[in-house]
Amino acid sequence: VRINVSMIRRRIKSPKLRFESYFIGEQSKTNVYLCYMDGAVAPQVLKSIRDKLKTINMDSVIESGYIQPFFEQKPLSLFSTVGTTERPDTVCGKVMEGRVAVLVDGTPFALIIPHLFVENFQTIDDYTSRPYYATLIRILKYISFFASIFLPGIYVAIGTFHQEMLPDNLLYNIAKAEMNTPLTLLEEALLIHIVFEIVKEAGLRLPKPIGQAVSIVGGLVLGDTAVSSGFIGAPMVIIVALSAITGFVIPKLNEPIVAIRFISIIAGGYMGIFGVMVIMSMMWCNICAMNSNGII
Repeated sequence: VRINVSMIRRRIKSPKLRFESYFIGEQSKTNVYLCYMDGAVAPQVLKSIRDKLKTINMDSVIESGYIQPFFEQKPLSLFSTVGTTERPDTVCGKVMEGRVAVLVDGTPFALIIPHLFVENFQTIDDYTSRPYYATLIRILKYISFFASIFLPGIYVAIGTFHQEMLPDNLLYNIAKAEMNTPLTLLEEALLIHIVFEIVKEAGLRLPKPIGQAVSIVGGLVLGDTAVSSGFIGAPMVIIVALSAITGFVIPKLNEPIVAIRFISIIAGGYMGIFGVMVIMSMMWCNICAMNSNGII
């Protein structure tokens, strides 16, 4: 953690930069640092974080994820109110903006508090790009976020309940592809997304050279074989591929995207577009209700 502190000190040489040291864990006695700019951070935010650090009662703290739940304002929310990063320049940028960074000994990840939902769509490259290009990329990220979550659910809803919304040629092609498949659109969407998540998890957990081979071979072989055998329709494979690719655009929101995607598929399969709109409205309410240490 002292190396992490020195990397921040190297970039911010202001005397207003403050570090506070704490020891957390009855057995591990893990060294935890608070990093902030005196005069930039809101006093109530700093006091709230200090109080929460002092109330943490654990036997051991091995990683920053051990203490992250203590700073979450709404534990049942799908979206986190605590940011994580392993880039020193990102930490320095957030600290200069009045945020508080929590550094834990033994881990390269720093916690950023408070963390707003829109920051999931920000990258350090936004500061080095031209304004028009950074704005375009930000818009594409928002489009990718909604497409990754709701595209499969909308496809299942339209194909099951609202066929009149499709052009005749497209409807004919979808009906022709689904005619020989033994599963409904809802069952196809759930099955192929579950298989995709299994392949993705296998690729992540295996060593990098083997993991890439498993992901590529598994995706190509399983997808092509499923379509060729008539088990899955080709349009469904395209929808799943689009939702997966758009989800990779916002890696910070991968976990909530996967969870809400499955919920929207089920809602679309049973209630049509109305069900998808209900899930979207609930998601918006959850986002608007997010509160990170008093910052809305």
